[in-house]
Amino acid sequence: LEMGYQTTVSLNSPLVHWNSDLFIRRDLRSLHSERCGRMRLCAAIVIFFVLIYSSYHLGSSPDPQMIVHIPPDDNISGLQVPTGYLVYGPGCHMPDLNPLAADVMKLYHREKEQECSTKAPLTRIKFINDGKDARLVLDADLLHKYDMYGTPHCCYREIRRSSKDDHADSTIVLSNCTHFQYAVSLPQDSEFIYVNCSSKSGKEKYRNVHYVMREKKIINDRFERFKVKFTKKRPLSVLMMGIDSISRLNLIRAMPNTAQHIYNSGWFELKGYNKIDDNTYPNLMAILTGFNSSLSYSVCNPVQVGKLDACPMVWYSYRESGYVTAYAEDEAEISTFNFNKKGFRHPPTDYYLRPLMLAAEKHLPVKYKSSLKFCLGYQHSADYIYNYALDFAELYRDKAFFGLFWANTFSHNDISDPSSMDHKIKSYLTQLESRGILNTSAVILFSDHGLRFGPVRKLVTGWLEERLPFIFIWLPKWFQEENPGIVQTLKVNRNRLTNPYDLHVTLHHILALTALPEEDHITSAILPQAPSCPSCQSIFDEVPWNRSCADSAIEAHWCTCTPYNSTSRSSPIVKAAVKFIITFIKGELDAYMNVTAGTAHKLCADLHLKRIAMARKAEYRDTANPHDDYLLVFETNPGGGEFESTVSYSLAEKTFQMTGSVSRLNSYASQSGCMPKSYLKKFCFCHKTPN
Repeated sequence: LEMGYQTTVSLNSPLVHWNSDLFIRRDLRSLHSERCGRMRLCAAIVIFFVLIYSSYHLGSSPDPQMIVHIPPDDNISGLQVPTGYLVYGPGCHMPDLNPLAADVMKLYHREKEQECSTKAPLTRIKFINDGKDARLVLDADLLHKYDMYGTPHCCYREIRRSSKDDHADSTIVLSNCTHFQYAVSLPQDSEFIYVNCSSKSGKEKYRNVHYVMREKKIINDRFERFKVKFTKKRPLSVLMMGIDSISRLNLIRAMPNTAQHIYNSGWFELKGYNKIDDNTYPNLMAILTGFNSSLSYSVCNPVQVGKLDACPMVWYSYRESGYVTAYAEDEAEISTFNFNKKGFRHPPTDYYLRPLMLAAEKHLPVKYKSSLKFCLGYQHSADYIYNYALDFAELYRDKAFFGLFWANTFSHNDISDPSSMDHKIKSYLTQLESRGILNTSAVILFSDHGLRFGPVRKLVTGWLEERLPFIFIWLPKWFQEENPGIVQTLKVNRNRLTNPYDLHVTLHHILALTALPEEDHITSAILPQAPSCPSCQSIFDEVPWNRSCADSAIEAHWCTCTPYNSTSRSSPIVKAAVKFIITFIKGELDAYMNVTAGTAHKLCADLHLKRIAMARKAEYRDTANPHDDYLLVFETNPGGGEFESTVSYSLAEKTFQMTGSVSRLNSYASQSGCMPKSYLKKFCFCHKTPN
């Protein structure tokens, strides 16, 4: 483990030295060869410097732009963490690794920014009458760029959710076409627009989608009802901006400009933020409801139509407290509440972008990156999400709002992909300031987990990164001045073990600060609990220094607090542990088979051990139940599935026990297309797989 990295990283590179030695040896041979003339020597020197330049700039050594200077932790007496650790207490030793370590840098390359189109959009939304009225406007100066001459022939349609309850969140309806030439006024209730333009011959030359961000009467009526309350106590708005699958280390590695801007701007970081489960859904549900995966499926079963609508999402609490709410997410097919789920029968928030994203993915040109819809028409998919976020937050800047905005398309599948959006994300953060949003809002910039599959996951670094997403919190200056205790607490909690359940309680804490102005000091004790972690708390209260994963409802498989040591892959107990895990996997498939009358057995092949790739052990001898935890990585046949799991071995009873779910480290892609149950896809190798 490369721990305790410096804020200034050496630019020396093994590849640079290797190339240098190689060409020096070749050059010496050239000098001793009578057949080698001066021209060949010059050519060798030129090639030498070209390769030195290439090895420096093409990923073998860190580009100077990649070096993030992380400010030292506040010097709070008695709370310093030893070098090489993010968290250090009796219950948690969480290591701090080098984001630019040699092994991971071999798998990373910095990508160039990619524009979605060389043309500017032909149409835009223009607001008049103080934003009350909206017009769809065409830029006549751009017509020649689209090979359109003379009077344009354009048409717009309103995009609406389907009225079919069972498919309301997965289908859209387009209204009849309204023709226009250069501009047209939009109906007062228009939210989403699909527009296309054709040449005189009738050939389509342009298509695009637009959202119309303006106030709604129902929202203004709500604000009027809560006017007295908000006059007594200034409300703190909440803007949550998420990026899928980015660890703290990969934010520093792949998005250094964004990271440096954050570190330079006074945001609060939670360095010990540990995920509580495998993928996006359970980690976001822990934030939104305080439920773990099993409880969320019991109470809010997302595979049944309408169940998510009845789920106690925190945004409903904000709406009931007078706030306007919003939610947006890209990559509609794999979005949090729709991937192998039914989504919402009714819009879950006051502003809900999904109909526009469905239309964009269906009707606009798509550019893929790592199998995801990176570009939709003239914008990155993420641009729709974050522009919607900024416009929403600016529209309600001086009122009270809650919004969750989540992007998947530039980060979900590859460790290097986020680098192509580094400058763009930094730009969005600077707009938060220039548009006045940081003056009124708590902003939570965060991820759900690190990269969950791919080559990097085979590294110790990858194991840690998957479990430690980044999270930063901005608080307005006026809020900090009114709550100096919270500021001090956040500095302390920077190096404490925290998790999504804590964030759930914190969101209720923010509401309580407005709803209960008479309280001199609000603590976690009087706040709604996270049902799946009653001991979890608001991060505005000091987190205990001796907190452990067991205290925080983080299962051992996801816990980064435990120091594991290598152990023999060929030892009998390791082999027995892997056999136990494979039996567990078969049991999961058999349980589904029993429910579906043999379906799983017919669909999925039996898995057999191919090899054990890694075995690590943590010993717990000074406990009431002495045991060893084994962290194991193994490969199965057929299909070459790579799995990771943690099992506990009781020294007294000589038995194994699962400690969380089994992680899939490589993509199952189409191997599991026959399996309808989401949770079992990672285990299923279909007897018949698509070619």
